[in-house]
Amino acid sequence: MTTTRKVAAVVTTFHGGDGLRSHLERIADQVEVVIIVDDSGDPLRNDAITFTGMEKTIVLRNEDNLGIAAALNRGIARAGAMGCDWIITLDDDTLVSRTYLDDVFSFVQTGAQPTAGLIACSREGSVPSSQGDPAGYKIKRTLITSGCVFEFRTFQEIGGFDEDLFIDLVDFDFCTKLRQSGRTLVLLNKTGMAHRVGNARKVCLLGVAIVIYNHAPFRLHYQVRNVFLFARKHLAFDPVLSLYLLLDAIRLPLKALLFEPQKRARLFYVCTGLQDGLLGRGGRLTRRFVESS
Repeated sequence: MTTTRKVAAVVTTFHGGDGLRSHLERIADQVEVVIIVDDSGDPLRNDAITFTGMEKTIVLRNEDNLGIAAALNRGIARAGAMGCDWIITLDDDTLVSRTYLDDVFSFVQTGAQPTAGLIACSREGSVPSSQGDPAGYKIKRTLITSGCVFEFRTFQEIGGFDEDLFIDLVDFDFCTKLRQSGRTLVLLNKTGMAHRVGNARKVCLLGVAIVIYNHAPFRLHYQVRNVFLFARKHLAFDPVLSLYLLLDAIRLPLKALLFEPQKRARLFYVCTGLQDGLLGRGGRLTRRFVESS
């Protein structure tokens, strides 16, 4: 593992919010270039991701909504073409610390994990400081994409992100391919970013606390479908993770139908997800729920 520090930040966005610019400025101070990939598919948008006065920023606009995997692949390919050795991938709602990359590279330079394929700092609230590992890090089975730092050559060697998955489990698939290649995933105990997952809320069912993310109904298609696509690829290598994720084909529909609104639309996307998952069909969803009058 090299320690050259020519780093590109690849930020994917669909409809960037008002806080996007401040998030980008925070990471821009730490990298060679910030590459923003707009996956909205609307080339005429004029919004928070158009920064005529912001240095070190490139905006790539996908001609269509191609999914987060395609957006990441496009941004990282551009970074590699610019000669960047390292990549940090970020969602548009992730705010990193001012020393995020210094903390990551300080760990790299210790040589404690020479086979590390992904390195990330912890999210706010994810690792209580009283429970930190004495070594200062933990080896993980999976990491979310946002906040991950890796070498460009590693991305090339494992074939990038799987565009057939489109959105959900893109990160888990990438992590599993890394582990199959003999690399480890490192989560530093040091808190380095704030990142929000959906519009999460907690509910109680039979005395058990359950987190509900309140994603848009169409996301259930990808969430349900992709557990089958993931298992097809990785069951032999990691049966425990594959079987655990397959339970989402039951858990996710139950949570959605019991606790979330727009139940008819959610049921529709559960059914399309099950159908495509069982048939092994990937890519972008083309069927849409239409409310009957």
